[in-house]
Amino acid sequence: MQSNSAVSESPNSASSQSAKRVTGRWRRPLNIVLAIMRNLPKLTNLLPPFRSKTVQQLRERLGIPTRTHETRQPFDLSPGLAARVRKFGLEQAVRNVRANGFGHIHNVAPVDFTNQLRDTVSRIVRSQPGDQADRLLDKDPIFQEVVLNPKILAIAEVMCGKGALLSQIVGCVINKDTPVTDLHVTQNQLPAPFAQHNQMVTFCWACDEQTKVTGATKVVAGSQQHRRPPTAEEVAEQLGVEAIECAMGSVSFCDSSVWHGRWPRTIEGEQIALYVTFCRLALRPFESYDYLDADWLADKPFTLRVLLGREDGLDTAEGAIGSIDNLTKFLRMSNWSKT
Repeated sequence: MQSNSAVSESPNSASSQSAKRVTGRWRRPLNIVLAIMRNLPKLTNLLPPFRSKTVQQLRERLGIPTRTHETRQPFDLSPGLAARVRKFGLEQAVRNVRANGFGHIHNVAPVDFTNQLRDTVSRIVRSQPGDQADRLLDKDPIFQEVVLNPKILAIAEVMCGKGALLSQIVGCVINKDTPVTDLHVTQNQLPAPFAQHNQMVTFCWACDEQTKVTGATKVVAGSQQHRRPPTAEEVAEQLGVEAIECAMGSVSFCDSSVWHGRWPRTIEGEQIALYVTFCRLALRPFESYDYLDADWLADKPFTLRVLLGREDGLDTAEGAIGSIDNLTKFLRMSNWSKT
C-alpha cells in the first residue's frame, strides 16, 4: 500500500484543472493593475503644472521631481551654488571668466597632491607613443580625485549647469618639439553664433609653472563675446594674444567660446599638464566610459556617476520613461539642464 507522501496528483486531475481556471480568471485583472502601477508616474507627469495637493504628495512619495519651466541666465547662480562659490573663495574667478573668458583656481590641492599627479601623468604618457594620453579616469585613482575636486566642480556648474558631464581627461608632456596649437574654440563642433549659455569648460591643472616661454596657454581676452570661432585672418594676426600664466599647483580654466591656443616652448626642459573638460548634459562627451560596469561603479560616489551620465535616465535599455527610476532621473536631468 502506498503512503500518502508518495501519492502525486496528476496534472490533468480535476483539482489541478480547477486551480488553473482560478489562476487564469485573475491573471487579466492582475496584469491590468500592474500595468497601471507601472505607468502611474508617467500619467502624473502628463498632468498640468497646477496639480492638486494629493497628486503632488503622490509625486513626492514616488520621488518624482516637479518640472522646472524657467531657465537661469548665464552667471545667475542659484543660492546654493553662490554659497559654494563664496565658501571656496571663487568669486574673483567667476568675475574673471565672465569678463575675460578665463580664470584661475588657486590652492586647489596640497603641493604633495600636485607632485603625485605630475608623476602619474608623466608615467602614463611615457608608457605609450606620443606626448599625451587620454581616457585617464580609470587609469589611476588620482584622476577621480581631480574630477571630484569641489572647487573644480563648483566652476564646472557655473559654466555648464548642474549635472554637467565629464567629457575628456588628457595628460600632456610639453617640450620644445611639441607642436603648437593655433587659436580655436573648445566648442568648435557647435554652429555659430554660439548660444549665450556656455556649453563646455576646460581646466588645465599646472603640474609645472606655466608662462609664455614654458609653453603656456595663449588667449584673446574677451573674445568669447564674439560667439564664434576666429577667422583664418584672425588666427594669423594674433591680435591681443596673451599668456595665461599659472603657478604650479593652480588650475586655469576657459570659457568654451574664448579664442585660445598654446605658445611654443622656447626653453629647455618640459612642462606636464592635465586637461579636464566638462560639457553640458545635453552634449555628447569627447570620451566614452561606457565600458566601466556596475562593479567598477559600485563603491564610487554619486557625483562621479553624474559625471559619467549614469544618473540621467538616458541611453538605457528601458528608455527614459520606461521605469520609475529612469523617469525620476530624466525629470531631474531636465531641471538641471536649465541651470
